[in-house]
Amino acid sequence: MNPTISRPALILGSGEDVPFIAPTLKDNTLIICADGGAKLARTWQLTPKIILGDQDSLDASTKEYYLAQGIVFQRVPAEKDETDLDLAVGYALQQGATSLTLVGAWGSRIDHALGNVELLYRLALMGLPNQILTRSQRLSAFCARLRAPVQKDSFVSLLPLSPEVTKVRTRGLLYPLDGATLKKGSTLAISNVATATEIFVEMASGVLLIVMQQ
Repeated sequence: MNPTISRPALILGSGEDVPFIAPTLKDNTLIICADGGAKLARTWQLTPKIILGDQDSLDASTKEYYLAQGIVFQRVPAEKDETDLDLAVGYALQQGATSLTLVGAWGSRIDHALGNVELLYRLALMGLPNQILTRSQRLSAFCARLRAPVQKDSFVSLLPLSPEVTKVRTRGLLYPLDGATLKKGSTLAISNVATATEIFVEMASGVLLIVMQQ
């Protein structure tokens, strides 16, 4: 794939905490369903390229609906080393995805939700833009720098995913950081407040998770 061509991927999981409406998609967006995420795709009237997983959260009606459309199903064993969402991320990367949005990646299964943050961490290390969208929050992991649109006066939190994140600087936040070191296990940068409609964060080393209200 030509590296200059952007190919976003939307990966739908079966977590319950999802936006009320589908995110805006580009014409070439690669839509992938991780097992029960196909139910959300059906609700949003999206056509996935593939539905993959062990099918433990995929209802028969949705399966029949997409089989009738000729959608490819890839069934994997229930006993496996990766979650269905992890496999979907791997598939997206194989298909040349240059940015990844995960929906249905947050919900009552806290173990899966935390595991999905680790997926963002991995994507950040690869230099790929990433995000998890929930009903009210947007999460993204990144290295080096990030410029992001936000709602003015909304909460913005920064959490280190690596043991430490050095020389953190921010713009557009009520409590600015100017060369701070954030260490894993600290809550120093939780619940800051956006003073503008765009914020900027940069650091010398490490990986940060940013959590923004939407």
